Amino acid sequence: MFALLSWRRSAARRLAASLIVAVSLPIASAVAQEEGSSGQGGRDVRTEAKPFQLYRWKEDYSYLAGKPQLSTWERLKYIPIAQSPEVWLSLGGEARYRLDRYAPYLFGLGKSGFDWASHQERMFQHFDLHLGRTFRTFVQFDAAYEDGRPVQRAYDQSRPDVRQAFVDVVLPMGPGNVMLRAGREELYLGDSRWLAVRDPTNLRRSFNGLLAEYDDPSLTLRVFAANPVNIQSGTFDDNTLGSEFFRGAYAVVREPLALPLTLDAYVYGRQQASVTYARGMAPEDRWSGGARVAARHRGFELTSEATYQWGSFGTSSISAFGAFGDFGYRFPRLDIFGQSAAPKLGLRTHYASGDDNLKGTTLHTFAGAYPAASVISEMSLLSASNVTNLQPYGHLFITSGLVLGANWNFVRKATTADAVYGPIGTQITAKGSASLDVAQIGQIDMTWTINRFLQLHALYAHVYAGDYIRAAGGRDFDYYRLQLMARW
Repeated sequence: MFALLSWRRSAARRLAASLIVAVSLPIASAVAQEEGSSGQGGRDVRTEAKPFQLYRWKEDYSYLAGKPQLSTWERLKYIPIAQSPEVWLSLGGEARYRLDRYAPYLFGLGKSGFDWASHQERMFQHFDLHLGRTFRTFVQFDAAYEDGRPVQRAYDQSRPDVRQAFVDVVLPMGPGNVMLRAGREELYLGDSRWLAVRDPTNLRRSFNGLLAEYDDPSLTLRVFAANPVNIQSGTFDDNTLGSEFFRGAYAVVREPLALPLTLDAYVYGRQQASVTYARGMAPEDRWSGGARVAARHRGFELTSEATYQWGSFGTSSISAFGAFGDFGYRFPRLDIFGQSAAPKLGLRTHYASGDDNLKGTTLHTFAGAYPAASVISEMSLLSASNVTNLQPYGHLFITSGLVLGANWNFVRKATTADAVYGPIGTQITAKGSASLDVAQIGQIDMTWTINRFLQLHALYAHVYAGDYIRAAGGRDFDYYRLQLMARW
């Protein structure tokens, strides 16, 4: 499949579009076959297809072992081996085209501060082999192409490579199981706001290392040590990034004290050979300890997280704090133009401390370990360091698979002395400005899940430059996104 990729500029976009269409046709047939057969007069929930996961290795198709007749798609998801229902292979993948356009880029600042658009195509293919309940191996290949970005990033483009290749050994222990994992993996620890797989970019983040996990109905505990994968542009040439080391522990407690919530708690450290902040560049060993609470009750949805950081930056110590909150209410379904829809209104907010004295002995700039670039805003140009933001939003969930959204984002600096932190390695400074006003962002977006396998996403945002950005020479800009994805 990867051999079909052409690295000529015009051919790459045609390939992505044609591939998605080619994949969607047999998939659509599989959907029709799947939805058209209801078994004994209705759905059998034991064999009902499960939704795709962001982390594809979390999908489990063992439930298909008991289904008397498999659809075309299901025969790819569950391939029995050696006449045993517990020995099976699953195949899957993804093809995605994405367009990002900036007019201009990053408030018109810097060498890339002009109008441009980035065309991105990526392909994933994975193989998931289960040898009974004890052994499992997962291998995922990827390839990606990007055209239009003025400065190429390592995770924009690569010929075919191994994104994941790990082995699991699972053993029963008490009421749960212990899993030992070794190899290259997308290191999922929990739903912390400061840890992400970097899915919006072409090539996702993965690590080489070890993970030990205990899991039962009420508790999941993960302990890990790993180095990020160093992405190279050639074929099967990715290696280990020795300048970074990530280690720690993460626990998830479900319904503690019989309360209707989930509690996450973690301690982890990221060590880097070189990091740059407004006060300068130096080696860093930053530790984060924090907790996250998530709850739902009668339409109310709450997520909150608080993190304290310590460690060293060069000869300075680190003392920083970050917090996140999201509170919303999902209204009962109502009829809108013949469609059943559920509105949701909410408020999202972030706080990430900044350095109040660039010559002091303590660094107060908060920096998430591996956050999504879009943690503050979907345009992925403002980082969660020295920032506060307040974002009222609304969503409309329509039963046809359509989700409409709108929000308004107020973004400010946390301290005057520190900079505004943009994409990795980018700082915006306005010497002499005491303003904390960074930007206001108005955004509308749409996500349409056409069927189980196809999804269309579109977004538009207008960014109003604040007084601090204008003092740095910046101005308003527009951001557009279009994305079409096929998964199988």
